Parts: sequence; C-alpha cells; structure tokens
Amino acid sequence: MVKHDHPDALALRFLRARKWDVDKAFVMMISTMNWRLTEMKVDEEIMKNGEEGALEASQSADANTKKLGQDFMAQARSGKTFIHGIDKAGRPICMVRVRMHRQGEQCEESLEKYTVFLIETCRMVLAPPIDTATIVFDMTGFSMANMDYTPVKFMIKCFEANYPESLGAVLVHKAPWVFQGIWKIIKGWLDPVVASKVHFTNNVKEMEEFIPTSHILKELDGQEDWDYKYVEPVAGENDKMKDAAARDALLAGREELISQYEEATLQWIKEAGTDKEAGIKVQRDELAHKLRDDYWKLDPYLRAKCVLDRTGVIRDGGNVEFYPKTATAVPTNGATNVETSADDVD
Repeated sequence: MVKHDHPDALALRFLRARKWDVDKAFVMMISTMNWRLTEMKVDEEIMKNGEEGALEASQSADANTKKLGQDFMAQARSGKTFIHGIDKAGRPICMVRVRMHRQGEQCEESLEKYTVFLIETCRMVLAPPIDTATIVFDMTGFSMANMDYTPVKFMIKCFEANYPESLGAVLVHKAPWVFQGIWKIIKGWLDPVVASKVHFTNNVKEMEEFIPTSHILKELDGQEDWDYKYVEPVAGENDKMKDAAARDALLAGREELISQYEEATLQWIKEAGTDKEAGIKVQRDELAHKLRDDYWKLDPYLRAKCVLDRTGVIRDGGNVEFYPKTATAVPTNGATNVETSADDVD
C-alpha cells in the first residue's frame, strides 16, 4: 500500500483524517488494507491488469468478462475523465467532463474499478511535497441525463474511507441552475472538511484562483492548447511483469530495506531526546528515500502501463512531466523535491 510514498506521509493521512486519535487511525488503516486486498483487489487485479488487461478482457468469450473489459476501455478512450496538468499548488489535475457520462452506459462494477484505477494512477504522479490532487468537474452542457448518484456515492466513499487527505481542491465549473438541488443532496453526504474543499467557478477568471491560465485548457477558455487523445496499449509493454525471478529478487531487496527502516524507526523512538536522535533521523530519511527509488525499480513488474506511461508523462524513476515543451522532467509535479521527514510527525 505504501508504494512510492514516504511511510510517514501515508500514516499522517490516516492520523489527520481521525484527528490524531491513534486507535481510530489504526482501525481506519486496517479497514483500508482489507478493502484494497479483499474487496477491490486494487494491486492484485486493477493495477496489475490495467488497460492492457481490460483490452484483452474486452475480447473474451465470457460475456461478463467481455462486458467489464469493454466498459473499462470505453471510459479510457472517451476522454470523460483524464489526468493532465498541475494547479497553482503543484497538484495534479483530474478532469471530469460530466456531459460525457450517461447513466447505464457502463455497468456499476466497471465504473467502480475505473474510478479506483484513476485514483491509483493519480497517486503515481504525486511526489513530495505534493500529497493531494485537484479534481475539476466540467459541468458545461450538463443535463439531468448526465446525473448518476451511484458512482458519486462510490467516489465519496473512496476518498473519505480509503484515500483520506488526498483531495486538495474540487472545482465545479459552470454548474447550471438545475445542479443547485443536486448539490444540496451531495453536500449532505460529504464530510464537512471535504465539503469545504469544493469550490464553484463560473468563468476562467474564477478558475485562475486555483489554476494558472497557461494550464487551463482552451475548451475552458484558458490558454493551454491540449486535448486528450487516448493511446492504445502496445504489445509487449508489460513483458517485465512476466519475469517472476526478477520481480522476486527486487521484492527481497525491498523487504531488507523495509526491515532497516523499521529498525531505524525503533532506534529513533528509543533515542528521542538524546544526542543520537538527529543522526538516526537522517539515517531514517535516507532509507525512506531509498524505498521510494526502490519502488520505481519494482513498478514495471507490478503495475501495467497506462496512457500516462505511453505518452511520456510518467517516466523512468518516477519522474513526471505534463509539460515537456516548456520544462525538463523533475521528480515532482513542478515543485521542489522535498522529502517528508520525521520532523513532520514530531
């Protein structure tokens, strides 16, 4: 579950969500682990199979498998939702073109799996000090035919129960008057902290409070001349996932790093307040950095490539670049590569 995150940063998400009650945060974390492993099978199926797996499933002789694969790929290809760009705070932006959704076009299971796939993919473009994302719901052309409460409820549950403290801002752009009544219902489902992150924007000037004009798409009256174009999976792009020996060797090395990190954590606690504390904290942060780098060596053996890999947004070593024409790749979303440290939990 940690993947490329700093272990402290992951723990802090749950602690903040439960207002620093350690017992409640622990219960929440265990519940999330159970949800990932047994209910959604996040890493074992959704991210392991990815887009290539969905494409293969769409050609299956089994009707249910075929339907799930077709629905997943229909969403990936449509441009209804996509991850592109960063806001003023350096947070990645997930765009949702609400007008492109029609209730019943995809089955509920496929909608849920694709939602989790998008959230997990967005995790891949997060790096310290950025630990949250921005969602833009483009309501241009919205009608009641686009309203679907079931996936909205699922999304809310995901963020509140299983991806705590992951939302930086939610922008609802150009919502028509008919949405006022819908919002009253949805707001009642939201935690007050999450609800406070929802902002309504009606024009590009209001959106500029959160996203620079150069990063606002032209279709939203901004300056960025970019449109979503889906790139199909390429044969052989996930061949490393078949190399069990290489994967297991990397996992063994990772287990050793984890053991070292755990030991350093125990020593840090034991030596708190002594002259050894500072040195142990440095050692511990170095190990956390190694764990992050180590994950990206392992990533091709665990996670199927997605459109962000194929279009060069996610690069080797976890480097992320949404704007290749104007900048060089950096390890974060346009922000300085600052690691979460033990000071954050003092």
